[in-house]
Amino acid sequence: MKSVDYETEFDLDAPDFPAKFDEVSQEVLTKCPIVQSPALGGYKVVFRDEDIRAVAKDWQTFSNRFGYEPNRNGDDNARLFPLEIDPPYQARWRSVLGTHLGARAVATKEPSIRAHVNDLINDFVGAGECEFVEAYASQLPGRMFFSTFLHVPLADLAYVQKATDEAVSLPIAAGESTEEYAERRQAGWNRVAEYLEEYMRKREEEPPRGDIVDSILQGVELDDGEQAPWKHKLFVMLDVLAGGMTTTTFVLAGLAHFLATHPEDRARLAADPSLHTNAIEELLRYYASILALGRTAMEDTEVGGCPVKKGEMLMLAYSVGCRDPQIYDRPNEIDIDRKISSNLAFGWGSHRCPGNSIARLQMRITMEELLRRVDGLELAGADSNQISHSTVTRNWDTLPVKFTPGAVESVEFVEEEV
Repeated sequence: MKSVDYETEFDLDAPDFPAKFDEVSQEVLTKCPIVQSPALGGYKVVFRDEDIRAVAKDWQTFSNRFGYEPNRNGDDNARLFPLEIDPPYQARWRSVLGTHLGARAVATKEPSIRAHVNDLINDFVGAGECEFVEAYASQLPGRMFFSTFLHVPLADLAYVQKATDEAVSLPIAAGESTEEYAERRQAGWNRVAEYLEEYMRKREEEPPRGDIVDSILQGVELDDGEQAPWKHKLFVMLDVLAGGMTTTTFVLAGLAHFLATHPEDRARLAADPSLHTNAIEELLRYYASILALGRTAMEDTEVGGCPVKKGEMLMLAYSVGCRDPQIYDRPNEIDIDRKISSNLAFGWGSHRCPGNSIARLQMRITMEELLRRVDGLELAGADSNQISHSTVTRNWDTLPVKFTPGAVESVEFVEEEV
């Protein structure tokens, strides 16, 4: 970023922030761990691991009900539940999702996900080069949710993926007002919601399958004991689909970037699969995809010794907290032997990402199959990767890579019982 006073001028959407992420992260962590930004109507940003965890677990003082980012439209066409609600109502929805997104449930999806992984690799392995985001990282999460969880036609994926990217990953355009930016992203949310509305209405008329969609359609009780309305069920589906399709793309691209730029570590991982689990946790930390998520202060308080007024929005910069030098030695380096006791990449507290087991499974299978099938992976040019930010997410726009051409393999898709 150009020379700025970080304490008063910091902007999560600054166009030069992505390229200088390592440098800027360390500067704000050491000099001004909480800053006031004038962008998007104004918000504070919390950077340090300790402060992020304190705010994230205190939902009574720092509520999710008023949106997850500054200048959130706040209309009721396309909210994100359980992200934009608080316990105890949030906890009931989270329990429903946990039944289908927990580690045990997700493990049963491995054969299906592995088939999609290898099918995608087949599309580029013989060419000896590809643009990895387009060919793989942006494709797998959507395929996985559409085919493995929702069981809807993959032919619909391109439309929903485009609308979801516009809703979540769209950076602000040069000269665009904050109101225009918010409206443009809300339009993406509305298109995804329209698609899911039609799908869920059809499913409501079908015999139950016992899957995540049926559980969401069954719903939970509101805090007053009434049944959750239809639109809340739609909002939960929207959160599950959008969250799963967008944030995992960044870490999958990060995995390929790491394998292409760390040949010695790549050789170690290929020779010793017991290193994979630890390496994945480190890659999730280093390539944390959530730039920041917001909370609204419900009373006058303080964070890290800094005053916070009632009604102020605090953006919890999870990706920067994952680089906190008070927690990690050499935080801007990847160390696949690093032991991480709890990974802030998935958030913290009651709103910690319920899909973290799915992300880890996609990372593990991708690592295994890239190491097995794609030899000599390297970047196709020194400056070939491009990253952007969109207030809440880090987005890998392009990642051209090259490798030794390999053979196409037979892939058998598993017909799952749901």
